[in-house]
Amino acid sequence: MNGDAQVLTPEILFPGQRIRLMAMGTIKSKWSTILIGSRPGRYLIIEVPKVNGLPVVLDEGSSWSINFIARGQILIFPSEVVSSINRPHALAFLSWPQTVEISNLRTDKRYPVNIPVTFALAENPNEIVAKGLVLDISWGGCLAASTMELPEQTLLTMTMYLDSNSAIEGLIVEKKGSRNQQGTSYTGLSFLASNKVEVTDRLTEFLSDIESMPLRL
Repeated sequence: MNGDAQVLTPEILFPGQRIRLMAMGTIKSKWSTILIGSRPGRYLIIEVPKVNGLPVVLDEGSSWSINFIARGQILIFPSEVVSSINRPHALAFLSWPQTVEISNLRTDKRYPVNIPVTFALAENPNEIVAKGLVLDISWGGCLAASTMELPEQTLLTMTMYLDSNSAIEGLIVEKKGSRNQQGTSYTGLSFLASNKVEVTDRLTEFLSDIESMPLRL
């Protein structure tokens, strides 16, 4: 749903908030950074993302789609680079949005995937208790299939193997429900807000890439 930018209260938009930027031009640059501060109704201040220790160039007037997760919701809005400074720190000033698109994590669109995955108990992440496949994924959770039923009433750590050189490791999930069919256990899992920042960033990057695909089969 679309909402007024008044939803961006200090409790939602606070210094240190992790945010994601996606260029709205022909070149789909994607960056992850943090919010430094804001002046409600006027502008946002972000730390300029860095590559190999050097700040990237955010051209004045360039348009970006900003998204972040807060209080179980995904907030997305367009913004433009108003200006930037390099000293004493590399910061960029972004225009304040007029509207904000808000999606509930639990009702967000699910994307069909086929990702190998392993599970371990959160208190003992080195001991794998099950292997399987993630069949669909959303911002709030996923559906996994495994030959073994996952443990009840406990937190799990999940590793998703995106390809031979890339994985999202240590993702903390909670079992929400399951069903067994012809020897396969299908389990609904929820991603927890207590995940480490670096894990959440990897998951956000992966989901943002899925959303930016022109075709989804």
